Amino acid sequence: MANPKLKFYFREPTIDTNIPITDGSVKIDGFDWEFVPNEEEADAWDCGFAARVRAYAKGIAHISIPAFPNRKFRLAYMFVNSKAGIETAKDLEGRRVGIMQWDNTAGVWARGALQHYYGVDLRRIHWCSPRVKKEGVAEGIQIEKIDGDGDADHVLDNLLTAGRMDAVIGPNLLPSISARDPRTRRLFRDYRGEEQNYFKKTGIFPTSHIVTLKQEFVDRHPGAPVALLKTFRKSRDIAFERLEGSDPQVIAYSWIAAAVAEQRELMGENYWAYNIENNRKVLEAMTQYAHEQGLSPTRIDYMKFFHPEAAVLGGH
Repeated sequence: MANPKLKFYFREPTIDTNIPITDGSVKIDGFDWEFVPNEEEADAWDCGFAARVRAYAKGIAHISIPAFPNRKFRLAYMFVNSKAGIETAKDLEGRRVGIMQWDNTAGVWARGALQHYYGVDLRRIHWCSPRVKKEGVAEGIQIEKIDGDGDADHVLDNLLTAGRMDAVIGPNLLPSISARDPRTRRLFRDYRGEEQNYFKKTGIFPTSHIVTLKQEFVDRHPGAPVALLKTFRKSRDIAFERLEGSDPQVIAYSWIAAAVAEQRELMGENYWAYNIENNRKVLEAMTQYAHEQGLSPTRIDYMKFFHPEAAVLGGH
C-alpha cells in the first residue's frame, strides 16, 4: 500500500536547515512528501510564529511541533537614515519608523527587544506601514498608512534613503543596506556584538518559524506530528554536518566551522534545539510580546500550541 502524501509548504525552502528535506536527502517515515506552493494547499508548513499566535487567538484549529527551522536575532534588522541623528534605541522615540506590518514575526521580536531590553516606549514612535490592519494592534499604537509602488522592502527603503523616514525595522535586509549605500546604516554598528550581549543577558534566540499542521490532517494521521518532528531534527543535523563536518559545504566563508564552534561556546551545545525544554525562554517571550503588542487578547499558554506526544519526545 502506498504511503499517504504529506503536502508541505516551505516559506523558505533554501535555508540550510530545510535543504536536506527539499533536496530529497531526508524522507519522512510513513509518508511521501509533496511540496506545494502555498499554505492553503498544505497539510503542514513552517508557520510564522506571530501568525501562529494570531491563529490560536482566533480559534483556528492548528497544531504545532517544537521544530524551529528559521531563527534570527533581530537587532541587525533595525536600519536608520545616516543623517537622522539616531545613535541609540531610545532615539527612536518621536521618530518616523517604517515596518512591513504590525503582526510580522520579525517586528514582534524587534519591538519586544526595544521595549524590554532598551526601555523604549513603543507608543512614542510614529509607526508607518504600507500594510495597516484594523485589528491586532495594542492600544496607544498609531500606524500611518503609506503608499508606494513595489514590495514593502523597496517602498520603505526608498522613503528611508530619501530622508522621509527616520528608521525602518524589517524582516529582511533593505536594498540600500545590501548595496552599502552611505545614506543608510544599521542602528547598531556592531550588531554582532550587540546581539551576542543581548543573548547573554536575556537567553532569547528568536525563532521566526514554527512547524505547524492542520488539525484535520492530524485527525486522519495521528502519527504525523512525531514523524515530522523526527524528520526536521534529522534535517537540522545534516545541515550542521554540512557546516562543521569532515567536508564543509559552505565554502564562501573559510572559517564557518570555527564560527559555529564560537556560537556553541556562547549559546550552548543545543542552541538550535527542536524541543520544548531548551526553548522555554523564547516561547515565553513570544507569547508575552504578542499579547503586549495586541496580537492576542490574553497571554497564551504556549504549551497549548503543541501536539502532546511531539512536545515530550526525547532528544534535542
